[in-house]
Amino acid sequence: MTNRHELGKVLHETLTTMTAAKNRKRRDADAVVVMQDAGRSFGERVVLSGLKLTVRGGEVLGVVGPNGGGKSTLLLLMSGLLRPTTGHVLVCGIEAHTLSLTAAGSVGLVTARPGLYPLLTGRENLRHFGGLFGLSPHEVDEKAEPLTRALELTTGFDERVGQLSTGMQQKLSLIRALLLSPKLLLFDEPTANLDPLAAKTLYAEVRRRADQGLACVLVTHDLAAAEAACDRVLIIEGKVKRELRFTDRQAPRTGPLLTAWQEVIGARSGGAPLGCGAERATSDGPG
Repeated sequence: MTNRHELGKVLHETLTTMTAAKNRKRRDADAVVVMQDAGRSFGERVVLSGLKLTVRGGEVLGVVGPNGGGKSTLLLLMSGLLRPTTGHVLVCGIEAHTLSLTAAGSVGLVTARPGLYPLLTGRENLRHFGGLFGLSPHEVDEKAEPLTRALELTTGFDERVGQLSTGMQQKLSLIRALLLSPKLLLFDEPTANLDPLAAKTLYAEVRRRADQGLACVLVTHDLAAAEAACDRVLIIEGKVKRELRFTDRQAPRTGPLLTAWQEVIGARSGGAPLGCGAERATSDGPG
């Protein structure tokens, strides 16, 4: 009887270990960004240090923090435009700063400034960008057509960009980022110059893309928007100061991020960015 009990116990432990290993392997396979003790300095100034985090497909990771806290630098490291001074930043298993032009198409970047040519039409801008990655004008038009419909940009698409509203230019910037079917979308204050309705539309599109399997990283000062759109939010100031997880996006949120901000940053900065209510925050530490 004892032997049978011991055998059952061993079998249970073995199955538990195998299941955990399988789940870990599945999570690793879903990892789009892996930062391993990554840091970045400019001369003697350390902007970021000791970053250990993973971003998976289907996830929106929010990043908030004070001005100068390293948020934009974090995105530049993920995009491969900056090389880490210490540690490693892997995108799809490759060191981000070594990505070839073709592989770099797996990363889309949207910033507060659309960075489009004002004298060219929207279509001409996209054709120019797509051509850099080997796409023909026909292929660009084919890929852009459903995106312009989804973002309600069919009118104005063939107008000069300089004549379009800021919101329409930002939508065009998002289409450009999606043109090459990236696995990772990076957003650096994408709604900074948008009216509330345009901002809401863009955040909804971020969420929709994540639900389709993309990994999205959103840098914003809008705490309420971060709570609404993100699965996790990091508060960073040179390093990860706190992480909050939102496991149920349908559940009402009454401002845990603002509370965390006030606890971590507010005592020194004297306040918070665009915010929400207040509620208990989760514990410190990256996950």
